[in-house]
Amino acid sequence: MIRTYGPPGQRGLPSRKILIRHVLRNASAPALTVLGMQFVGLLGGAVIVEQIFGLPGIGSMAVKYTTRGDIPIIMGLVMVTVIGVIIINLLVDIVIGWLNPKARVA
Repeated sequence: MIRTYGPPGQRGLPSRKILIRHVLRNASAPALTVLGMQFVGLLGGAVIVEQIFGLPGIGSMAVKYTTRGDIPIIMGLVMVTVIGVIIINLLVDIVIGWLNPKARVA
């Protein structure tokens, strides 16, 4: 005899609780990882967008000082960008650990 079950709402838990607790928590880790990588990609695209539209920002500053050959300012811009990427990756890892207990480091 094969047991068949009804829709998720008829299994004893409301559909909303099943969706939030079981589905979205497990699906959030890959989505957050992709969002973190997209943010890093946006930093790289800032150079192009700022040059096309003539906006002041870290991208246009990097291009201007690279053409001038001002090494200390370029090193500072690289350091600020690297610190931003590290902070974003750290925040993504913390949120993934909070959402998914299996991803936590013991």
